[in-house]
Amino acid sequence: KILETLQWAKIHPDEGPLIGGNFGPYIQSQRTDLYNKYVNELLKKGAAYKCFCTKLRLNLIRKDAMKHGEIPKYDNKCRHLSETEIQEKIAAKTPYVIRFKLNPKDHEPFTDLVFGHYDVNIADYEGDPVIMKSDGYPTYHFANVVDDHLMEITHVLRGQEWQVSTPKHLLMYKAFGWSPPQYGHLPLIMNSDGTKLSKRQGDIQISFYQDKGYAPDAVLKYLTLIGGGYTQTVDNSIEYDSLEDLVTKFSVQNMSSHSGHIDIEKLEQVNKVYLQRALNDDPDLITEQAMKVLRKHLQSKYQDRNSGDLLDKQHVTDILCWAMKDSRICKITDLTEPEWEFLWKTPSNSQIQELCEKSSVDICKILQDCYNVVCQLQEFQEYSLKKALSVLAKEKGINMKLFMHILRVSLSGLQAGPPVVEMMSILGKEASLRRLKHAEHFINDVQCVDIKS
Repeated sequence: KILETLQWAKIHPDEGPLIGGNFGPYIQSQRTDLYNKYVNELLKKGAAYKCFCTKLRLNLIRKDAMKHGEIPKYDNKCRHLSETEIQEKIAAKTPYVIRFKLNPKDHEPFTDLVFGHYDVNIADYEGDPVIMKSDGYPTYHFANVVDDHLMEITHVLRGQEWQVSTPKHLLMYKAFGWSPPQYGHLPLIMNSDGTKLSKRQGDIQISFYQDKGYAPDAVLKYLTLIGGGYTQTVDNSIEYDSLEDLVTKFSVQNMSSHSGHIDIEKLEQVNKVYLQRALNDDPDLITEQAMKVLRKHLQSKYQDRNSGDLLDKQHVTDILCWAMKDSRICKITDLTEPEWEFLWKTPSNSQIQELCEKSSVDICKILQDCYNVVCQLQEFQEYSLKKALSVLAKEKGINMKLFMHILRVSLSGLQAGPPVVEMMSILGKEASLRRLKHAEHFINDVQCVDIKS
């Protein structure tokens, strides 16, 4: 999933399980021989030991500590087993893990690239940590040290929740006699109200923003606004920055040590900027993306029914330009909302049905007259449409408000939306005429049925 997310974000790793590299293998299950080699090295040095304690005993230790208001931690019992006791337990096939020895007198302060000086004696807060599980797989604490060393990692940037574990990792580097990388811990991203994000929340996953239609470049830019790493000018700007720009301008010294807060409104603003830039730079590409989104939505919603009678490329491009000009949308998927569905879909009969209740006027005659007037227009522009419809309403003595309502429902099936002449202009002459005729025929059929009844 992480690799898929990176691919979506156009962030391409220099090496990894899909592309290989000089420091593979890159799948943990294929590195077990390496982990065994280095855990045995710690065992030989006396820096680690086998622990045979059962889950039951560990649970009892934890419960007893909590009962007395103490920090739950392993009591290091198996550290003191004799070689004879160890061999007896192995012979009896007693399951065991391997733990790393923490020396209370030997702790490792370090300079965090984001938070500065950090000095915590990890032995005050936990017992000897497990570095190899009973199934032969390493814990993160051990694997990350071995992997980072073998892969020649120089800088580690990770979430603040790992900061407390870094002294433990530094002690492992020391036990091996290796030089550690530099560590920087990134502040957490919080909800807008300051509460912690939860895995139960949909918006904690990048896939949430992907499915909602946010552009990857916009999401990356937005993260810089809440996470820092840039000068104040860049931090406060929602102007366009390419991925290359962000890479060039980034400096870990400018990272904020304060938690960022999710602000969907700001993300919408950023995405709008990026969508407009994409439309200017490559309208064909953004149009193809929009058509894919719209086609998927309409086919999913209407299945075998006529899904999208206006999904031709030029129309979609025109709609995008129109929608962006007046900031009607922030992202492509906004065009799948009910208020914009008329752009792609002829109103259903059930939407037009309510016009049949306007018994005070001859709806069919109004639609027929409107159809004839629109047919005769040489220029299908908002100004000429507005003038022609106003003249028609005056000549026929039709209330203008009622007239516009009849046209709106016939064209879109909606009770509200953009001005009718603007709606007709963006739909185009052919589609507008087709919808007027469709509404006229449907209402005529309904009225004929009523007369027969």
